[in-house]
Amino acid sequence: MINKIPYKLKHVGINCENEKEAKQLVSLLCSLFDLETGNENDTHIFASGLFEVMKNSKRGKHGHIALQTPDVELAMADLARKGISFQEDTIRRNAGGKIIFVYLKGDIGGFSFHLTE
Repeated sequence: MINKIPYKLKHVGINCENEKEAKQLVSLLCSLFDLETGNENDTHIFASGLFEVMKNSKRGKHGHIALQTPDVELAMADLARKGISFQEDTIRRNAGGKIIFVYLKGDIGGFSFHLTE
């Protein structure tokens, strides 16, 4: 019997057209759900750790969903057996060389998915 891979929702990424739209959405999300504005960089703004509001629409039709799992490489192997492939150029590794982040190829329900530790 194969053990199930544990996943938990880390955050939901929501695409916006530009920085102005992203800032407006973060303000709304924070106001509605009593969240704090989080880290911001050139591509995104976090509303707490729940929402990553993108300043563009480069990944996924609607955005992306981040799934956290304790062993990204094990999850990748399981998903590969199910026919899923990965965007090799998105792989991030820890200091020991182990994969800790990767995007799946293609969209599911209009969302890109990525795995992270």
